Amino acid sequence: MSLIHFEDFTPGETRTYGAYGFSEEAIIAFAAEYDAQTFHMDAELARHTLLGGLAASGWHTCSALMRMMADDWLGASACLAGIGIEDNRWLAPVRPGDALHAQTRTLEKTDLRSRLDAGIVKFETILRNQDGVEVMRQTSSTLFSRREPLTKPPAAAPPRPATPEPPIRVDDRFAALPDHYGRAKIGAYADLGERLFSASYIRAYAQDFDPFPFHLDEAEGKKHVLGAMSAAGLQTACCWMRHFIGLRREAAGGEVPSRASPGFADMVWRKPVLVGDRIRFSTQIIAKRPTSKPGLGLVQNLNRAVNQRGELVMAFTGVVITPLAS
Repeated sequence: MSLIHFEDFTPGETRTYGAYGFSEEAIIAFAAEYDAQTFHMDAELARHTLLGGLAASGWHTCSALMRMMADDWLGASACLAGIGIEDNRWLAPVRPGDALHAQTRTLEKTDLRSRLDAGIVKFETILRNQDGVEVMRQTSSTLFSRREPLTKPPAAAPPRPATPEPPIRVDDRFAALPDHYGRAKIGAYADLGERLFSASYIRAYAQDFDPFPFHLDEAEGKKHVLGAMSAAGLQTACCWMRHFIGLRREAAGGEVPSRASPGFADMVWRKPVLVGDRIRFSTQIIAKRPTSKPGLGLVQNLNRAVNQRGELVMAFTGVVITPLAS
């Protein structure tokens, strides 16, 4: 079977696929590993939280989408790597028993001056449950091989808008958390600790959510353009969440307060996470404000992961909904 290459994508086309089912057991198991908040872990206690019942972690939903893509069309493509997720919105809870269907639209294609043998394709994907309710919307970009390399470089792209500088860093671990709106301090920064990405750790996530050979097998990884077995980009994000929850648990002195998020933006994967890498995670509050809903505020953070050489491997901005009176 011929692989889907960069040339085969057409802006405006759509792909519809699924379904992916969520059981209570799977929701709890994922949360126990990456996002151990009450509304993802305990059906009875979850009834008294903002989500009104047990619901899957948003990172679980993102991971499920990756698996759906891999099973339906991405696994049959000349995909080289994920570039990032420009925007991801969690719009409704995903409950036990839900089955999600996806619709992916090709938005645009970009030729590369730096790589005449590859190009970037941007997609918008909508996830809906069995009742047609939209539960997640995501805009993402992926690098694909070209079937035939360009014979000359394309015209230079216009310069990207400058990225705003984060606020001045203040080393205050607990003030860098969103659990207490009044205590959350703009500029507050926290080191979240580090994780060794072993072959077994990388493989465990990939088997469930991103089963490309270069995530599953060290020998296959050596054949890949990266030259080694590598972690899925979303696994790095999920691992960040695990460490974020860990500091929140420490600050709370026990059970983590349940805090929902409407989504994240500007996720970039700058360097691959290769087998044997040690990745250190951090978070910094960059903004906060009350919302139009009485009693609720939003806390925005800048989240990063760097490897043992100090190289940035991942960054994104997140948003957390927090009671003003917390």
